[in-house]
Amino acid sequence: MKRKVRVTITKEIEIELTPAVFGDLSQEQYLEEFRKGLWQIEGIEDVFKYAAEMAAHHGGGYQHDGLGLLSEHCSTHPRVPDVKFNVLEEDTESEFIE
Repeated sequence: MKRKVRVTITKEIEIELTPAVFGDLSQEQYLEEFRKGLWQIEGIEDVFKYAAEMAAHHGGGYQHDGLGLLSEHCSTHPRVPDVKFNVLEEDTESEFIE
């Protein structure tokens, strides 16, 4: 037997950018470097969205360009993360599509 199922996962995620994300740069300098090295963004809100998408797709424990180490807010392994996240709410729905 085989069935095709569409699964939709919705997450509400809280993101914290720690000072480690910026290093010795001001927020504006960081945004300039982000734009030069990665892609065009409007402002810091786009960085929060990017971090939330990486948390939703990959979970914690991974390095991401422009962010550094992204992990759950309580994580300290392998080190304290540069970007911390907390999943506040998660909902999963599924439906047959064939």
